[in-house]
Amino acid sequence: MSWEETYEGIAPEDLPWFSPTPDLDLLTALDKYAPNPGFALDLGSGPGIHAIALAKRKWKVTAIDIAPGAAKMARRFAKESGVDINFITADILAYRPKPASYDLVHDRGFLHTLDPSSWSRWVDIVATALKPGGVLIAKEFQYNPIRFYGPRGLRESELLGILDARFAIMSIEKSRFLGRAIKPAALLLIARRV
Repeated sequence: MSWEETYEGIAPEDLPWFSPTPDLDLLTALDKYAPNPGFALDLGSGPGIHAIALAKRKWKVTAIDIAPGAAKMARRFAKESGVDINFITADILAYRPKPASYDLVHDRGFLHTLDPSSWSRWVDIVATALKPGGVLIAKEFQYNPIRFYGPRGLRESELLGILDARFAIMSIEKSRFLGRAIKPAALLLIARRV
């Protein structure tokens, strides 16, 4: 099933990963590692809940997702929330951000959907987008060989190994994704662009 088919004609609350409130891990990481608003890029923004949370904290947000249905849903939520967000509908792996134009890159569950052969492209996009000193906040499924749903997830060593000398690891910790039913294990990575 394509991402557009996933979002076609579905109510947001029926998406397994949907929560009407932003992820507490994002809010806590912002307070600790990126307290001063600037320019933010939200990768795989889906229904836009996290892009909206950033905009409400005075970040100037660009949110990108491949699914037009997700962008439509996100635009509606942003309008209802009274925030202005630049929504882009595009393949993130084909996206070419303006170099050093973002203070923050946020990825909640995009990287873990990628085939490992695309991880280097992901890190190039993030490294290109971030200004020196900019912060990456990434929350991804933790690898679980017996999980029978969703993406494979990443081992901690894989997540750390994806980043190269362009990044300094600030923190990596175990967490959970909160959704409407399942609450899979996650890894929360915070890194700073060197």
